Amino acid sequence: MTKVNKHERLKTVGVLVGILVFVSIVCMVISLISVASIRTTEPYRHSVDLALKSPKVREALGEPVTVGWLPQGAVNVSEGGEAQLYISLRGTNASATIRVNATNRDGTWKYWAIRVDTDRGERIDLLKP
Repeated sequence: MTKVNKHERLKTVGVLVGILVFVSIVCMVISLISVASIRTTEPYRHSVDLALKSPKVREALGEPVTVGWLPQGAVNVSEGGEAQLYISLRGTNASATIRVNATNRDGTWKYWAIRVDTDRGERIDLLKP
C-alpha cells in the first residue's frame, strides 16, 4: 500500500466518522425536542400533578417522589387528540409508572385512565376519589 492510498483511506474514515457524529447529534436534538413537547401537554401535566399530590402515591413510594425526565408514549393533537403516556416516578421506597389514557374532544381532555403501578405490584387509580 502506497503512502497516498493510506492517506486517502484515513481521509475517508475521518469523513465517515464525522458524518456519524453529526447524525447522532441530530437524533439527540430531535429526541430532546420530542420529550420537551410531551412534557408541556395537558395530559402529562395533569397526571403528574395528580400523582404528586396523592397521599396514596406518596405513601407507597416514599417521599420525596420525583418524576423521571423521559416519558414514553405519545400525545396526538390532530382530529381532537389522544394521549397514551407512561411516566416514571421514583420515591425513597419504590418506583412506579403513571399510565395515562385520554382523548380530547372539542378542546376538553377526557381521562379514561390515570393509574400508578408500583414496582411492588400495587395499583393506585388516580381517577377514583
